[in-house]
Amino acid sequence: MPNQFASIPRVIVTLFTTFMLLNVAWAAPKESILYNFNGGSNDGAGPVGGLIADPAGNLYGTAAEGGSYTDCSPFGQTCGVVFELTPNSGSWNESILYTFTGGADGGEPLAGLAMDSHGNLYGTTAIGGSSGTGTVFMLSFAGSWTESVLYSFRGGTDGAYPQSAVTLRNGSIYGTTYAGGGNNCLGAPSGCGTIFQLQQGNNGWTENVLYRFANGSDGAFPYASLILDPAGNLYGATTQGGYLSGNCAPYGCGNVFQLKHGSSGWFLNSLYAFTYNTDGSAPISGLLAGPHDTLYGTTSGGGGGFSGTIFQLAYAKGVWSFSLLYTFSGPDGAAPEGALVGKGKYLFGTTHGGGTGSGCFFGGPCGAVFMLTATQNGWRETVLHSFTNNGTDGTYPDDGVILRNAALYGTTTAGGPADKGTVFAITP
Repeated sequence: MPNQFASIPRVIVTLFTTFMLLNVAWAAPKESILYNFNGGSNDGAGPVGGLIADPAGNLYGTAAEGGSYTDCSPFGQTCGVVFELTPNSGSWNESILYTFTGGADGGEPLAGLAMDSHGNLYGTTAIGGSSGTGTVFMLSFAGSWTESVLYSFRGGTDGAYPQSAVTLRNGSIYGTTYAGGGNNCLGAPSGCGTIFQLQQGNNGWTENVLYRFANGSDGAFPYASLILDPAGNLYGATTQGGYLSGNCAPYGCGNVFQLKHGSSGWFLNSLYAFTYNTDGSAPISGLLAGPHDTLYGTTSGGGGGFSGTIFQLAYAKGVWSFSLLYTFSGPDGAAPEGALVGKGKYLFGTTHGGGTGSGCFFGGPCGAVFMLTATQNGWRETVLHSFTNNGTDGTYPDDGVILRNAALYGTTTAGGPADKGTVFAITP
């Protein structure tokens, strides 16, 4: 197996390396709100996905709601937008790059974006398209931004309802769908989800379904985005399936998988199946590729504190070994749902709940941003910020953070003056 993974957006890897070279000590972290979403016809609301950045420092993301089109639910839910934030003399200006209609162009983008070397943006919508079961789209700029639907899922064997960001490699687009695939699952007759590849040809983009989950030891219902190694093998996680006994019966507690690319096709290896008790359950986020053949990830539930965990998988001599790095218990964070970033000594992430803030569900906490530091005695967690529902701060971060110029950038799905979500930064 190769010694180094090639992770998703290249710009994030670059930002992350720059950050580590700064060797910043996070003694007194400070949070600032860069933008408050307002909803309505000219803005987004409820950003579930995370951010990416271009080399100039502009930030790009999606909001699951907002815009002027209200056809994304029987109750008039708006269909979401793609946005850009541009730094301007100490403040940030927002531009809406595209507003989804909920029709053939898609609706409800629930994941972040990927950017190619030409500055084109790629993403997924959970609904809409020709069959109403989601799309893969591209935004390209030539004087103005134009959306192209690269693929519309049909909701059958090809997959349905993609809720993860896509990964770009050598002209192909890789991703997962949360449902579809055709294997009848508990509560999901359309299937347990798929892993797909899109390739461009003379007649447009063609989908290849690389794997269809079956809710057995292979897993089911992937939310997570994928990473690739140099050999072209794919790595990800499923929220269900895997270990189907004990506290995980009958749906399973999720697993981490490798989809191996061989001469005879693709086949799936389950690298680890979660059991809920101490190791955690339901990994929602994608994985972080570390040095020396390691993978880092989070589970959103289970563990000794019933609030999720952080884990490592290390490869040596043909075997993957699981290590529990940290268990959340509430005040330190709860339910991590976003991917980790970091390298070497530090890991950074968010938790959807927990922390020491207040004012959210039944007056409780609203989520946190944390740092995990490797020490001689194990890993030590530090809460960098606890969100508070006070009308100015954000609440409930669903995705992870990115690193740029010694700062962390992320989104919250709610909070702010309009309670429609925020973009935030945390500096040392």
